[in-house]
Amino acid sequence: MSAKQVIRPITTVLLLGITVLGLINVYGDHDDVKKQAQAVACGGKECPNQVTRLERNPLSQSYDIVAEPNGSHKGSVTMTVKCVRTKILIGDWDCQTQK
Repeated sequence: MSAKQVIRPITTVLLLGITVLGLINVYGDHDDVKKQAQAVACGGKECPNQVTRLERNPLSQSYDIVAEPNGSHKGSVTMTVKCVRTKILIGDWDCQTQK
């Protein structure tokens, strides 16, 4: 067996796997990630909030959220929360506010 006969199938499977993981990150169910982002926007507790913008790509998800961390309509704040995987395309999601 030559090196080409081994490397080509391995490369093909690897690239197909990366493509599938990227598609899952973009088109898969993101309700848990959205809830996590909303919790970050509310300071770790439940509060009235609304997602006004959503951006999804294979490496991250970004949400613009209008939240009322104190529960009053007077204290509404708009923030961007970005969620990324702990590993490049796999692992748990980690959400942080952006400045």
